[in-house]
Amino acid sequence: MDVNQVLTNTLSPDNATRANAEQQLAQAAQQDFSQYLSILSRELANDQANATVRQAAGIALKNGFSFRDTARLREVQIKWLQGVDPTIKQQVKDLALQTFASTNNNVSTSAAQLVATIASIELPRREWPELMNTLVTNVSQGDTKVKMSSLQTIGFICESDDSDLRSALAEQSNSILTAVVQGAQKGETSNEVRDTALKALSDATEFIRSNFENEGERNYIMQVVCEATQADEVRVQAGAFGCLNRIMGSYYEKMRFYMEKALFGLSIMGMKSEEEEVAKLAIEFWCTVCEEEIAIEDDNAEAQQDGVEPRPFFGFARV
Repeated sequence: MDVNQVLTNTLSPDNATRANAEQQLAQAAQQDFSQYLSILSRELANDQANATVRQAAGIALKNGFSFRDTARLREVQIKWLQGVDPTIKQQVKDLALQTFASTNNNVSTSAAQLVATIASIELPRREWPELMNTLVTNVSQGDTKVKMSSLQTIGFICESDDSDLRSALAEQSNSILTAVVQGAQKGETSNEVRDTALKALSDATEFIRSNFENEGERNYIMQVVCEATQADEVRVQAGAFGCLNRIMGSYYEKMRFYMEKALFGLSIMGMKSEEEEVAKLAIEFWCTVCEEEIAIEDDNAEAQQDGVEPRPFFGFARV
């Protein structure tokens, strides 16, 4: 099998060509999964290879672990955990992390998706414990591409609906928060990094609950996000308001101080922005406030009937 040609054909616009290539890859994975992973991970990390081939290798690797059918998904997860040689597993991980530095966005994104896919299998089982520390180090010390890929990876991991993974992520909230806040703060010179970090923070919002309970940490998070609403780059401003939407939806009861000190004024300025993307997200912030307060009023009406303590209600929208 000519691996390069087969990988190229997986992206062909011709349905028959693409289906045949995908079938060949599926057969190769079935025959020798370890060898399949080894070959594709080397292609993904090969700087001399065509970018299309590298991207196709990354997609094939990710798809090799991704099945909608639960039974097939569990089967391939067990195969990775128990049937792949540990040396090859480490090789796949190392090469994927190495590919974070690729200057081709499609290739580096494919590598980030692969790392996130493997993490979704291993983190709930307390494997790959060094991953989050590696991503934090990348964000603090890596170049722009490595920072962005690492933050993308955190975002991809946090998007998962798997309950076991979500429990594992909650235990790693400090590492997650350290990475995304470092990337989002105004001292970061790359707007692309800040934008990616704010998206990752938005995805990670519910996993940093323990940090939000700490006033000092909460103040710093809110400071970083609020400062980002005033960035020169439109994408960063929009990302910040998107992040505030998620924070308001998750931590309404903590928002009174911040609404009085900053959020009201910032959101009004945002709604008046000439940049449509920013204005829409600032408006959406108030939609989130209204939806949350309507839900609280309904909950508190039931709580009064049941003799249960009501939820905090601040009437932001009415004010």
